[in-house]
Amino acid sequence: MLPTSNCLPLVSVLICAYNTEEYIEEAVKAVLKQTYSNLEIIIVNDGSTDSTLDILTNLALQDSRIKIINNEYNKGFINSLNIGIQHTNSEYIARTDADDITDKHWIEKIMGQLLSNNDIIAMGSYVSILSESNSGKIGKHYKTGDVWKTPLTHHEIVEKMLFKNPIHNNTMIVQSKVFKEHNLRFDLGYKHAEDYKFWFEVSKFGKLANYPEVLAYYRLHELQTSSLYNIEQVNTAKKIRREIISHYLNDMKIPNSINEEISYKEVEEIIKKSKKILVKNKDLFSYIIYESYLSLKEYNFSGFISFLKYGYEFLSSKQTRRIIRKFIRPNKYEAPL
Repeated sequence: MLPTSNCLPLVSVLICAYNTEEYIEEAVKAVLKQTYSNLEIIIVNDGSTDSTLDILTNLALQDSRIKIINNEYNKGFINSLNIGIQHTNSEYIARTDADDITDKHWIEKIMGQLLSNNDIIAMGSYVSILSESNSGKIGKHYKTGDVWKTPLTHHEIVEKMLFKNPIHNNTMIVQSKVFKEHNLRFDLGYKHAEDYKFWFEVSKFGKLANYPEVLAYYRLHELQTSSLYNIEQVNTAKKIRREIISHYLNDMKIPNSINEEISYKEVEEIIKKSKKILVKNKDLFSYIIYESYLSLKEYNFSGFISFLKYGYEFLSSKQTRRIIRKFIRPNKYEAPL
């Protein structure tokens, strides 16, 4: 149950827009319809050359909650995010995208959870797919109405984060202390996967969670980042994955030198080193070993023998069977990234 409207903390909804004339009005109007009353909408127009700014200007004249920040030239998505953050003055910051649509209960439902669970620093939700006819590389694998679910608890999110980004950015609401006290920003060094890196850093300061309902509609089209820059996005995500695995292994006091492409010899060395110390978080370590074997650069006989000798003892029978099948038919079971 939320407090009365007079006591609700201010939520800043941040949207970055660049040449989104086809979608921006629908996206903004969906936010304006939120059942949560105390909000402002900060929209960074990143030097659009189409009618995006005109549409935003007209919307702002109709609703005083809309604030437009206009970049005179295109500064890029990451810079625009950080510019928008600087213009917020609220306790919570919500993110959505200029081509997506939010459910009217989005902020109300997530804020209800955040206000009653102080240890949760950020929360998102499931999304449903809106796939256009020209929906790019990713869109051909999904249809409108498909639901992308996410792990719900911090423990589950951290495990999945080792090998992919389990966060839907267009649904996230985060405590502003992440920016004010911890001085976090979206990192320019992780272009096209800046969100993955950002939420990993946030996870160090508090718990993450996801709401078990669809609260946003994610549009797939040929001009979105995941379609235009798919290869670059995957390569950057591999870099982040390596950093995350290394971070948790170091936290367990296990020396490592994880490369972007994981070899069975690297996994073998990690297991050998782990036996020399007392691993406190055995569940997390086992998950790292399991996902590492599912993400090997190549699958050969030597790697299979190494797995039988070193890896299987950390895994359940179900996990072991899956990895054996992966060695037999490596192309059938895709790696997480």
